[in-house]
Amino acid sequence: MISHFLPLGFAVLASATPISFLPNNLYPATSSSTGFILIANVTDPTRDLSPSINHFQLTGVHIGAGLETAVLSHNAGRTLYENGSTPDSIGIAADSVGDGYYPYGLRIGPLPSDQPDASYVQYVGINIGTAQQGVGITTTNSSVDQPWLELYGPDNGTFIVCLEAHPVYGRPQYPVRFAKIVMVGGVAYQQIPAACVAITLVPQCAALGNPPPDAVYNHEYARTVRCFDDVASVRWS
Repeated sequence: MISHFLPLGFAVLASATPISFLPNNLYPATSSSTGFILIANVTDPTRDLSPSINHFQLTGVHIGAGLETAVLSHNAGRTLYENGSTPDSIGIAADSVGDGYYPYGLRIGPLPSDQPDASYVQYVGINIGTAQQGVGITTTNSSVDQPWLELYGPDNGTFIVCLEAHPVYGRPQYPVRFAKIVMVGGVAYQQIPAACVAITLVPQCAALGNPPPDAVYNHEYARTVRCFDDVASVRWS
């Protein structure tokens, strides 16, 4: 499989290009909220998929009992919240869908070993159970008035979205994965598989509803986070 395989120094510069030199007034307005949806921002517009998935929203597709693969959708983003009683216990959680009574959490983990990119690409899911620690919303530059905000993972790397087309889908699917930084000969590299593109997942404020009646969880530890009012309003130049 052909991949984009770049030394880390170059890759970091490339991934930072859209936001490196923005004056403060070019950032979209931010607010505070417990609920948010995650909006995809394509790191390098020249590598965007066709049709574009820029500003698509993160949601989940059911793949088994209590299991959802994280995918991008045009306008059906899943409302999420940062959950945790202490900074060391933060994770990204989601309410049950339908009539479910159990919490869901954003989880990042290994792909099956028979997958061609399993050595450096990780699965992203929204699964039943508590949220995975070490996943949350970060401020990449807290010194400016309107900071840039994005989702971070438990390892060094970047989120990616891939184009998967198969007759059984009926339409293209856009699964979200996490590409870890890999070491080759003592040098750190960022590798992006073919048919995939690097993205940042940006929080946009959304109303956090109430858990379903008789749910076995609550929002006691839902944290207030900074989030953008309208991600699409950002101007990149």
